[in-house]
Amino acid sequence: MTDVENLAKEASLLWERQPNLRRMVVKLNEGFSGEGNGLLDLTPLYPKLSPKPSFAERMALIQAHLPSIVFESATESWTNYSNRIPILGAIVESYIEGKPKHSPSFQGRITPNLQIEALSTHDQILGGPNNQVYLGCRFPAQESYRLHLQEIGLKIGQNLAAKGVIERFGVDFVAVPDPYHVDMWDIQAIEINLRKGGTTHPFMTLKLLTNGEYDIQTGLFSGPKGTPKYYVASDNLQKSSYCGLLPNDLMDIIAHHHLHFESSSETGTVFHLMGCVSEFGKVGLTSIGNSPEEADTIYRHVVEVLNLETQVKDESRPAMPLAWCLSGYR
Repeated sequence: MTDVENLAKEASLLWERQPNLRRMVVKLNEGFSGEGNGLLDLTPLYPKLSPKPSFAERMALIQAHLPSIVFESATESWTNYSNRIPILGAIVESYIEGKPKHSPSFQGRITPNLQIEALSTHDQILGGPNNQVYLGCRFPAQESYRLHLQEIGLKIGQNLAAKGVIERFGVDFVAVPDPYHVDMWDIQAIEINLRKGGTTHPFMTLKLLTNGEYDIQTGLFSGPKGTPKYYVASDNLQKSSYCGLLPNDLMDIIAHHHLHFESSSETGTVFHLMGCVSEFGKVGLTSIGNSPEEADTIYRHVVEVLNLETQVKDESRPAMPLAWCLSGYR
């Protein structure tokens, strides 16, 4: 949609098709890492509906309710957002309800001879008011659905290849418990990205450091010794207390606490975006372990060390809080 009226129209059509829908997601076409998203809660509108609402009635309610969208970006407002819709375009989607909810993804490649390759699966780590902002990822995706992700992703790749797409692509999903089958997941594809994404860099880092291979039969990546490898990665570890920390200071902290990747064990942390740390208090990292638990432990240890090393030492000044940047570590 390229204007607010059409956005309200499409939202009303969606609501009409799904009359019990509780929430909708509005997305700018050129949003970044989910920060162009907003959540529209429909539950306050149900008491205002007549027993058999017309489309015009739904649309009037939606139009009046649009300014109440809760945005993922803390600095966004409806006035600014609505002015950007004609420039960037927008779409509206059903919000998939369910708990627990996971946001896995599949990465693939279409070769010039139209062969479809499975590259990886991940569980995305999300933040923001409604958990729609990409913060990082875990590799691989959960065992309970990673092979199903591959199956769906390869089928999507075949359809993309038929349309002339080549090279890398990614598919984002939402996974919630299947209400009709115990211990199974209802997996919905929500977005296709025809590019390298936030999961590309950490996976290539793992591959280059270990010279290992991805096994499509298991969805695991193993090093030359045959040991499966796992990682937690983020390009958005950011704290105000990190500001002023020079890259050389960060290197000293890494060396002193032995946070670096060790080739002998093929475990440890690889850092990137180190040039951002001084001005923006932001750094990227990929923590690699021989189990999901070890990768989590390595990552948490790095964050703990950085928080400790950047606390305010002068007791007359308030110390920065020791809170994990990723929601899973709070």
